[in-house]
Amino acid sequence: MREGDRRVRPRRTTKLRVVEDFRAPVERVFALIVDESGFLDAMPPGVEVLEWPEPFEAGGVMNLRWGAAGCFPVRWNAVIDAFEAGRSFSDLQVRGPFRYWRHTHRVEPYGSGTRHTDVVEFSTGLGPLGDLSVATALRGAFGPRLRRMRATLEEHRT
Repeated sequence: MREGDRRVRPRRTTKLRVVEDFRAPVERVFALIVDESGFLDAMPPGVEVLEWPEPFEAGGVMNLRWGAAGCFPVRWNAVIDAFEAGRSFSDLQVRGPFRYWRHTHRVEPYGSGTRHTDVVEFSTGLGPLGDLSVATALRGAFGPRLRRMRATLEEHRT
C-alpha cells in the first residue's frame, strides 16, 4: 500500500470503547447492526447510504454521504475487513475525513440479553488534541445512537 493510504494504521492512534447491554437476543442485535435500515435508524439525520454490502460479509463496501451540520457534504467509503457471522465485524475507512478509522462491532451473550461493544480506533492526523476533540464528540454521539438502537430492539420485543 502506498504512503498516505488510509487503510494503513499509523503509529499513533486513539481508541474509544463503548459498551451497551440490550435485553434482546444476540441474533437480533447483530441483525440490526448489519441491516441497512437499522444502520440508518441509528445514525443522525442526514446520513445517506449510497452503497451497502449485500450480502453483508468480508470484502463488502459501505459508501455513505452526509452533510455535517446540514451543509458540508462528507463522503465515506469503508470496506468490511473482518466478519464473524452473528458475532462481529469491522469496517475500515478507505476514503473519508480521518487519517485512519477502523470500527469494530461485537455482540456476545450477556445475562439474558446481549452485550454490544463498539471499538473505534482512529487518527485525525491532527495530533493528540485533534484526536481528543474527536473522541469527545464521538462519545457524545454514541448516546443517541444507542438509545435509538434500544428503542428499535424494545419495539420489536416479544
